[in-house]
Amino acid sequence: MRTFILILALLFSPSSVNPNPVENKSITVMQINAKWNKQNNIDLGNLIGCDVKFAWLEDQPESLKKNINRVPIIVLYNGSKPVMQWSADLSFKLDVDLDEIQKIVNSIK
Repeated sequence: MRTFILILALLFSPSSVNPNPVENKSITVMQINAKWNKQNNIDLGNLIGCDVKFAWLEDQPESLKKNINRVPIIVLYNGSKPVMQWSADLSFKLDVDLDEIQKIVNSIK
C-alpha cells in the first residue's frame, strides 16, 4: 500500500520546483475507478476548498495499475503529499462519508 501511495505522489507531484509556495499547498482529492465499475463512482463535486480530480484506472500507467487492488479509491493530497486514502471493499463499492472528507480538507487549510 505504501508503494501505491508513493507512486500516486510521484505521478501528481510537479516535475519542477514551483516558485509559488502557496500553490504547492493546494488540497486535491483524487478518485480512481475502473470503467467496468463506473456505477460505483462517488460524486465528490460538493467538496469545498479543494481541487477534485477523477481518473480511469485503464488510462493509468502499468506501474500504477498493478498497485491498485480495489476500485474505486480516493486519495487526499496536501500539495504533492498524500494525507489520507479510502478504498472500496470486496464489493467494489466505497463506503465513505463526504462530511468526513470535508472535515479533513478543512483541517488542512
